[in-house]
This record gives sequence, structure tokens and C-alpha cells, in this order.
Amino acid sequence: MPNAPRSADEVLDCLTEGFAGFSPQLQRAARFVIDQPREVGVQSMRALASKAEVHPNTLVRLAQQIGFDGYDEMRERFRDFMVTGGLGGFGDRARWLQQLGAEGGSSAVIAGMAAATSANIETMWRGQEAEALERAADAILGARQVFVLGLGAAESLAHQFWYVTRMAFGHITPIPRRGALAIDELAWAEPADLLMALTFQPYRAETMAAVRLAKRRGSRVLGITDSVTSPLARMADQSLVSPTHTPHFFQSNAALTALLEGLVAILVARAGDKARNRIEAFHAERQAAGIYEEPEPLSRLG
Repeated sequence: MPNAPRSADEVLDCLTEGFAGFSPQLQRAARFVIDQPREVGVQSMRALASKAEVHPNTLVRLAQQIGFDGYDEMRERFRDFMVTGGLGGFGDRARWLQQLGAEGGSSAVIAGMAAATSANIETMWRGQEAEALERAADAILGARQVFVLGLGAAESLAHQFWYVTRMAFGHITPIPRRGALAIDELAWAEPADLLMALTFQPYRAETMAAVRLAKRRGSRVLGITDSVTSPLARMADQSLVSPTHTPHFFQSNAALTALLEGLVAILVARAGDKARNRIEAFHAERQAAGIYEEPEPLSRLG
């Protein structure tokens, strides 16, 4: 293999450079390797193919495409990569941040943001209890209707949560809808309903007004916020908390996004076959309508 890549970094460079010329299935496999290179060194070929939603032979062809005789030779590069700490272990990341800080200017800004978002995500997950996430998921699954409210900086987070969960569940609604106020949507809320409210310092008065109305209507409130001391946390029936600290003016949503993604994963897992079937049907309709340029994932791998 005189022309085969000699390291994991070279493999990734070859896949990136050749990506546009690959077949759709090879592109799917290459994208997974590029985006999640650590998986290559620890997963079997069949397990990796399953995660990438390609046939195992596709990985063989991908390896041959960049100069290897077979998949195992390519995988060996990533085993070395894992041993030598490619992509940065804790020590490598610390040195990288120190180097950026020493360079000053924009590099120092990036270093500060990288350190803050990494710390936020680690702090958030360390502070989460699986039972708390399960209780939140069960409250959502058991509600007659779930109203998801986020205003200002929280709007994009609330919208993303609804956008993803609507594929699996039909009882989740983002509020306020166009031309309405948040409290308009809750005027007829019932005790069987749930308001999932998101607000972070400085806490939005309209959000808190909606929370108070939901409580008066007898509905339960799930709060997503940045401190156990926030007014939302104090008023909600249950709260999930994530830090949003940055060294600069605007808050960071990185850990909040991770928290909501974890909640979605637990929701789908606890909902079982019904949720999975809805997701599959949703995407089947989109595939049939030609919404995606990507090839349809293989439903069964031989």
C-alpha cells in the first residue's frame, strides 16, 4: 500500500478531498468517518456500518478508494490514532487552549469561548440525574397537550425541540403562534396539559406571566433554565438546569442544546415502537416527496 494514508489524519484528509467524487453510499460512509473518527478505532466493521447506515461492504470499498487493500488496514490507522491521543486528549486540549490564549486577539476570544462551552457542557451533564430526565420525559409523554414556550434567545431552542419531537409525537405545540401572545395560547389550558417553558437571565416577563397563568389553570410546568435560583425554577413543578456562562456579553446555548437533545433521546426511547414508527413514516413521506438529496438509508443490513 505505497500510496495509502499513513495516519488517521491523512485518512480524514483523503476522504475530505475525495468526497465530492464518491458515490452516494460512499459519501454516507465517508461522512460518518470524518465526523466521528474515534468510532472507527473502537467499533467492528459491522457495528460501524450499522451506525453509518451503510452495508459493511461499503466500508471495504471506501478503504480501497483511498489506497488500502481492505477495511482492516484503514482501521489500524485509527487504532494508532486512539493510542496516541489524536483529536486531542485532555492534555492536548489544554495545550491548544493555552496556545490560543497566548496568541491574543481573535485566538484568545476563541480560547475563552471553547473553555467556557466545554465547561458548561461538562457541568450540565455532571449535574443531571437520569431519574430527573426520565420524570421530565414521562411528564411530556403523559400530558394531553404540551405547550413549548421560548422567547428571545430561548426561541430557537424551543423551536428546535418542537421541530424534532413533532416527528415522533403529535401533542407538542410551540407557542406563541404568529399574531398571538403566549398567554392567549394558555387561556383554555387544562390540568392534563403541560407547559414547557424556557427562559434564562435576564428572565422574560412574558414567559413568567405564561407560567403563572398555566399554574392558575392547573397545568403542570416543566422549566428549562440556567439556575436553580431563577424565578422559573422556583415556580415550576420540575426544572432542568444548565449553565450558560461565557467570558463575553452573550450567553452560550451549547450546553442547553445538549440538554434538550438528551431529553429528546430519552423521550423517544421511553415512547417505544409507536414513536419509532411515527418517525419512520414521517421520513418515508419526505423521501417520497423528494425532500432530501441524500440516498434513503438501508433498512436492513446484510
